Amino acid sequence: MIGHLSGLLVAAVLLVAFGTAGAEPSRTPDPAASDPQVFFYDGFESGDLSKWDNRNHDFSNPNVKVVSDSQNVFSGKYALEITGPVGLETGGSVATWFMPGYDTVYARWYCKFSEDFDQGNFMHFNRLMGGPPGDYFAAFGHAGTRPNGRDRFSTGFEPWRAYGKYPPPGAMMFYTYYPDMKPDRQGNYYGNMFFSDPIVTLERGRWYCIEMMVKCNTPGKADGEQAAWIDGKEAVHVTGLRWRDVEELKVHCFRISLYLHDSPRVNRVWFDNIAVSHSYIGPVNR
Repeated sequence: MIGHLSGLLVAAVLLVAFGTAGAEPSRTPDPAASDPQVFFYDGFESGDLSKWDNRNHDFSNPNVKVVSDSQNVFSGKYALEITGPVGLETGGSVATWFMPGYDTVYARWYCKFSEDFDQGNFMHFNRLMGGPPGDYFAAFGHAGTRPNGRDRFSTGFEPWRAYGKYPPPGAMMFYTYYPDMKPDRQGNYYGNMFFSDPIVTLERGRWYCIEMMVKCNTPGKADGEQAAWIDGKEAVHVTGLRWRDVEELKVHCFRISLYLHDSPRVNRVWFDNIAVSHSYIGPVNR
């Protein structure tokens, strides 16, 4: 199940139509790797997952691995591959924590969906999450429940099929848990959905540069934000959000994830040049 489009005062959304050429594989060095604003970076050139936090149980998941197939690497020699086999609740993830967290965090990644990717309908993708200092898994789980302003918040920028309305992988939107979220018709608090306007659907078999941002609100005010960019163009910008009621609740985790609720086929996504920063990062200039 999935939450409905929030009735919150959603901010204006800016979008320029995206071309079809896409982010071509690059041999240009990524400036983000040495940017002082970037506090986490992995282009997977170590050939392993050593930069990711070993608290994440998916290190032993065979669906998560570093690969060297040049057709599925954006730059360098290696990339991350996550596979979702046929079946219920398939896929995998890796995560990095940065305790005690920050008030504003940007996360950028390059990704490519396989040519035959089709999640059926429902999937989860990459997320920024927040919680109290030291509570690493504060924002993990909790599907169908609303944060209270003191415990957690999370948001993912992910594709949505809308039960076949959009071609796979789907239309990009924020899937957001926050204290002012609205319930569905059954009274469950599943993630509220914030789409771009006009709708942006991704294509399979090409590289995208995707970036998302969360800015925490001032406790007592609804002045928080979230935004996303695709290939350097702003796709969604939501303002007027209340993420927290206490100062110590901050963004403290970024998770790369492919979660498929009921995968009808073997699905794969490749990730490369992942950066987490205090400021906007943008695409690699070619």
